[in-house]
Amino acid sequence: MRLLILFVLAIVLFPSISYTQVSAGTESDSTKLAQRALKVKRVDSLRKFTRNQFYRNNYDLAIEVGEETLKLAREINDYKTIFSISSIMGNAFLKIEDTTQAKRIFTEALVEAEQIQANRIVSKDALEEDRYNDDRSIITALIDLGNYYALQEKAEPAIKLYNEAIPLAEKLHDTSHLFILNFNIAELNLDQENIKTAEYYVMQTNNYISNSTVDAYRAVAKLNVGKLHYLKKEPGLAIKNLRESIELAEKSGFTDPLIEGYDFYAKAEALNGNYSAAYALIQKADEYRAEKYKTDKIEAIETVTAKFKLNQFQQELKAQALQNEVNTQTTKRETTILWVKIASGILLIFSLFLFGSYRKRKKLLIDLIHKNKQYLEAKEKSEELSKAKTVLFSNITHELRTPMYGIIGISNILIKDKKIKSHDEDLKSLKFSANYLFSLINNVLQLTQIENTKKEELEKTKFNLENLINNVVESSKFLNEEHPNNYKIIIDKKIPKYLFGDEVNLTQVLINIVGNASKFTNDGTITIQVDRGADKGNEICLQFLVKDTGIGISKEKQENIFDEFAQTTGSGNQYQGARLGLPIVKKILELHGSEIDLKSEEGKGTEIRFDLYYTPGSKAEAQVQNTVTNALPLKGTHILVVDDNKINQLVTQKYIETYGATAKVAGSGADAIRMTKSEEFDLILMDINMPEMNGFEATERIRTFNTDIPIIALTAVELEKVVGEHSFNLMNDLIIKPYKNEVFIETLLKHISK
Repeated sequence: MRLLILFVLAIVLFPSISYTQVSAGTESDSTKLAQRALKVKRVDSLRKFTRNQFYRNNYDLAIEVGEETLKLAREINDYKTIFSISSIMGNAFLKIEDTTQAKRIFTEALVEAEQIQANRIVSKDALEEDRYNDDRSIITALIDLGNYYALQEKAEPAIKLYNEAIPLAEKLHDTSHLFILNFNIAELNLDQENIKTAEYYVMQTNNYISNSTVDAYRAVAKLNVGKLHYLKKEPGLAIKNLRESIELAEKSGFTDPLIEGYDFYAKAEALNGNYSAAYALIQKADEYRAEKYKTDKIEAIETVTAKFKLNQFQQELKAQALQNEVNTQTTKRETTILWVKIASGILLIFSLFLFGSYRKRKKLLIDLIHKNKQYLEAKEKSEELSKAKTVLFSNITHELRTPMYGIIGISNILIKDKKIKSHDEDLKSLKFSANYLFSLINNVLQLTQIENTKKEELEKTKFNLENLINNVVESSKFLNEEHPNNYKIIIDKKIPKYLFGDEVNLTQVLINIVGNASKFTNDGTITIQVDRGADKGNEICLQFLVKDTGIGISKEKQENIFDEFAQTTGSGNQYQGARLGLPIVKKILELHGSEIDLKSEEGKGTEIRFDLYYTPGSKAEAQVQNTVTNALPLKGTHILVVDDNKINQLVTQKYIETYGATAKVAGSGADAIRMTKSEEFDLILMDINMPEMNGFEATERIRTFNTDIPIIALTAVELEKVVGEHSFNLMNDLIIKPYKNEVFIETLLKHISK
């Protein structure tokens, strides 16, 4: 029974359907239209928040915010939100075992859905799409209420509701819900060992399985087939289907069918007389049962906590209401007594202080009005400055990233050119420095981005540690050519050649530390040493030491050198720097869970140590999927490149042509629309920031006549600003410039191959 309910929730709570909202009318009043638009936006935000809270097991918040969302949704006739939030709240009440409230909400949702459908039938102006969505709402409500009865082990009313939903789902050709409904009825009949009835619905369930059906669906469908054959005393057929079910469940990570699958597998083997095999299978089921127990224990704690919070919230509301009533009565009584006692005194002194009090209040009011005016002016100025700063940073980011894309792209093209093979090392150094400069630009303009990054968001790429350090050293030599230094690189032989982790962050750390050492050391020695420390699980510890014989750092400077944007200077070296190096290093190491240790003495040099953990490359390679399996993976494809920048056009066109594609270029959104109408393309690479018509507007126009062609945003704009746009939903994917070659090609192949 638990398998049935959990399996249904993922589909019923949030079906992939779209509801038509009732129009606000032909009201021409711009104020009312604006207010409605704000409510629509608010409702959409609350719906997403409520859904997220449910999936995080915050059932009290899902219920509390859900009530507010329902109220707003009914004000604007947003039926999509009404029925999805009703479903969420009802299931939240089921989770905290408040079955009374769950039944009430599910029943009200069903009645409301049927009433809306009845009104549509009477109305001659109702759209076919509206009637379609009304049927979907009724199906959802029927399944929710059926699930409620199934949880209460009341199979008969549950099956009755499921059967009422089947004709509606058949009318809409809704195979997903037809699968669910037949599966649920089959499950309930199998539990009751109604073999004949169960067999019909088991077969019906399998009619709605196709090659595209997800493994979790196919797993539970095969499980029911196996259970049916076991009940029919057909152990051979039962074992065959149960094995398939277990294999599919293991692929999907669905624990519940694994437990039940191994249980019935063991019973079937026992029916065959294979008791040793049955015993081994029971042990396997117990392993998964123990694993599930841990998860259920955590969920149970969260459920009890949510129930307690909700009860506490309701009790607080009641207590507050009672306290307010008591306070009101007490205030009235005390006020009456007070006025009786002091009425004569007030009348006596009132005339004496009336005039003075009036003057003071008037002066206070004038001062208050003046200060409020000053505050509002300051607030408006602050908001204007904040907006101007945001716009400025956004524009600078885009303007700097665009030429960097050109530099990195052209260096990639030149590296592949065999005619200039003699400059291969120079080009690789150019590309390495350009990549670092791009990363530095991001940190200068968005230093807080490092603080907001989570550890699980760090990149995972394979890199050669020795090559990385050599590139850092080569780039750092140019910083002090007047007094060149000697560089020593010492790498522990126990460290694997290839490692797996965030290569860019490590490059930033080393290039800042080694760069500082180069700037403040004249004709000296800089040592970069990496030793292998104690491993942690499947990760190895790298102990980095960067030592120089430079001017050193005073004790006073050492106290705040990582917190203040400042660097020391000394005689013979007047380089001031960007004043961001060591603070950036500190933040990156903190993100990796590491600390920096600095020891320095003026005139004797500086030592900097830190530890980082990486996965050995030999193990990590097996986890990396290389989708570019041949020299020309894009051969035979025709791609449209939309960009208003000539250099970017050249770089992108040349780059995809080196992988076998043919490409055409559009210099504006209008050109892209015209070319898409007159010519067939396999994919469109769409720039975002373009004059006259930006990439979002061009995509909207293209989608009016072509909904199938993949459109990928290829832009230097920040990720947050792209995905935050509503029209981004019309695009298929996003690539931020500059990009890594393998990521670029794999993204294109992912959508072209569909």
